[in-house]
Amino acid sequence: MPVRHFSRTGSHRRAMMRNLVTSLIEHESIITTHAKAKETQKLADKLISLTKKDNITQAKVDAGEDLFKLKTTIPKLFQDLRTRFAKREGGFTRVLRLEPRLGDRAEQSIVELVDGPKEMKLWMTARVVARLQLQNLPVDDLTQHNVDKLIQFRAGGQEEFDALVERCKKEFYRDGKSEDLKNLPPPAENMRKPYTGYKLVKGFKVMPRPTKE
Repeated sequence: MPVRHFSRTGSHRRAMMRNLVTSLIEHESIITTHAKAKETQKLADKLISLTKKDNITQAKVDAGEDLFKLKTTIPKLFQDLRTRFAKREGGFTRVLRLEPRLGDRAEQSIVELVDGPKEMKLWMTARVVARLQLQNLPVDDLTQHNVDKLIQFRAGGQEEFDALVERCKKEFYRDGKSEDLKNLPPPAENMRKPYTGYKLVKGFKVMPRPTKE
């Protein structure tokens, strides 16, 4: 696979990637262009994989070649993140696309560490479930599948997710009577073609949600 140079010399590109992955380890999520997010994801996955090596001393030396702020990033990588990802063989990071950047319309993305308190997809999914519960609508199979994947490796994952759903109800929908609730479900009549029955999405049956009265 060709290496993206981002119109930089080799040394400048390496310094840029070290800065990005250092920020990711420190803050657990960063926003950058989509191309840089994908490169940062690959480097972060490589660094986290080093924490699973038998020779931890050498692994720390190798990791230090791709990081800045070693007094904070190395301990977090080999203590906090090593413990968090002990049961994972891969998939330590996730890239989520955002709308194009204002001005130059460059593609933007979030790259984040999974299973952490700032995990954007966990919050997004909790908000969806909160809205469905307030509307007395069932959680469809695809959404439940996403929930199961998100909490699979979290200690007390179901309890944490349920608490987050309740928090989302208060943060986003106040008393459950917010006018926003009427606009979130896609009305069946707004679809391009008349639709009845179930739609198959990634192998899951998904029923278009009805218009809320």
